[in-house]
Amino acid sequence: MISAVIFDMDGLMVDSEPLQKEAWQVTLRRYGYEIDEALFAQMLGLRISEDAVLLRDRFSLPVTAEALLHQRMETFFAGLPGRVKAMPGLHELLAELRARGLRRGLATSGVRRYVEAVMRELDLDGTFGAMVVAQDVTRGKPAPDVYWLAAQRLNLLPAQCLVLEDAPNGVAAAKAAGMKCVAVPNEFTRSLDLSAADAILPSLLAVRDRLDTLIR
Repeated sequence: MISAVIFDMDGLMVDSEPLQKEAWQVTLRRYGYEIDEALFAQMLGLRISEDAVLLRDRFSLPVTAEALLHQRMETFFAGLPGRVKAMPGLHELLAELRARGLRRGLATSGVRRYVEAVMRELDLDGTFGAMVVAQDVTRGKPAPDVYWLAAQRLNLLPAQCLVLEDAPNGVAAAKAAGMKCVAVPNEFTRSLDLSAADAILPSLLAVRDRLDTLIR
């Protein structure tokens, strides 16, 4: 029986993919490069530090990954206030989980500063009984570490947790952790291979409406 639902954040809870991509585009244009859709698909679900290494190596940039990451983070946070939007159905699903007494966790590749900013922007402080961010684990998705740690902090076994994800790396992490996983793709991940998920649903509202079946 499922006792908790663990959420990914970017692209699942918040419509942040356009903001994430925009910040990287602005940063890379300083060096004369652009991110195409195929490359952005590879970046989805990775930790931001891993994205920086990927881009530095792909374009042989004359800068360290740490410096590239710093440039990108300053650009991103400068444009963040007032632009964070919840995905349709997020608040309705969270309300349903609270009403049913199901625990709620968050396991994201986002860094703590960013996660805390999103929680404030969407008035979600105190919503999750366990939160795991990039700095909490050595290995990011598709490794299962973020989900194992989230379950541990919820005092639950992996089999008692249902994960909601939007990207292949996240689905792979959830399944490797031994958890049931529902994929809820967005416009950037809809064309990617999410077949490893136990189910694919079109929205968080659809997750709410099928909750009886999903937690059984």
